[in-house]
Amino acid sequence: MSQITIDTIQRTVSENNKILRKNGQVPCIMYGEFLENSIPIKIKSSELIKLLRDNSKGSIIKLSVNDTIKNCVVKNVQKDSVTGELLHVDFQCVNENEIIKMKIPVNYSGLNNLQLNRLVLDTFLSEIEMQGNVEKIPESIKIDVSQMNFDDKIFAKDIELPEEIKLITEPDTLLAVVNGFNQGEEN
Repeated sequence: MSQITIDTIQRTVSENNKILRKNGQVPCIMYGEFLENSIPIKIKSSELIKLLRDNSKGSIIKLSVNDTIKNCVVKNVQKDSVTGELLHVDFQCVNENEIIKMKIPVNYSGLNNLQLNRLVLDTFLSEIEMQGNVEKIPESIKIDVSQMNFDDKIFAKDIELPEEIKLITEPDTLLAVVNGFNQGEEN
């Protein structure tokens, strides 16, 4: 997992979130089993956008708040459904060797090869949930679809996970299926 450090500022719960966003900051919360209380924080919008763009959801991020650094993972990102503006981010503080549940993105490679064969991958789920040691949970799951054929399916149970990691998503959950181009899509 990646090790990124980002500076935060503790905020008061009475601060107006709309004003924070107007001033280029995003309200966030940091919580965890090993924190006495949740810590409301704010992060510069530009830094948070870069952080979320450059790191997968499973990355360990070092958050600096009140002169201490906490290891965290992104647990939830709230965006405006119309504008896509970041509204709020939840961070879970984690300790080394802590067992946690995480939703991890699924990335597919080899899509160009499918297209060469007039096939397309229809995806139904973009992330799967797993449980394990925070240091051993992968940042993402990569699946090579370059050798797949028409009507091949990918189920959650088909994903190879490290021995110490347990799949939480139902094993028979359909992630993706290979289909052919429709006649109407031909040029």
